[in-house]
Amino acid sequence: MQTAITSLIAIAGTLLGAAATYLFQGRAARQARLEARDERLWQEQLAAYSAFAGAITSYRSSQNARWYRKRENPSGAPYINARTESLNERTNAKAALFRLRLLNPDAELNRLASEALEATTAIHRAVDEAARDQQAERSQRALLAFVEAASNQVRARTSMHPISRSTTLQADVRAPVQDSAG
Repeated sequence: MQTAITSLIAIAGTLLGAAATYLFQGRAARQARLEARDERLWQEQLAAYSAFAGAITSYRSSQNARWYRKRENPSGAPYINARTESLNERTNAKAALFRLRLLNPDAELNRLASEALEATTAIHRAVDEAARDQQAERSQRALLAFVEAASNQVRARTSMHPISRSTTLQADVRAPVQDSAG
């Protein structure tokens, strides 16, 4: 009888241990899936921030070229080509903005991104060079405001997860960006 009770206790202990292991492994696997999903979203957000900044920079350059080509000859092929390129760059910038909005729940960051797009769009409407310079500067400041806000968001999130995100920022994103088109 003593042997049977000992055997039942051993079997019950084994079953209880197996059940506990199953529950703990399930919880750990679920947590790992959530962390992996969070990391993928984080990487997508970083890519969206960078893509948007790059798209706005390209768009601003094409808007400046468009403005100058129009002053040279509003019906000439160089202007038509510059306008076409500018419209293509605007399409790319809008696509980057929509992706950013899909991935980023921060209303302020989305507002800053929209302001950067609007300021850049207005460059080609400038009536003279001083107004174009002023609008290009406004576009640059709007983009830098977006980049600074995104950088703050990245730093805040990185400080929450210092181990997994320690290599996220390699450069100071606050450094001024030089616009080759003026």
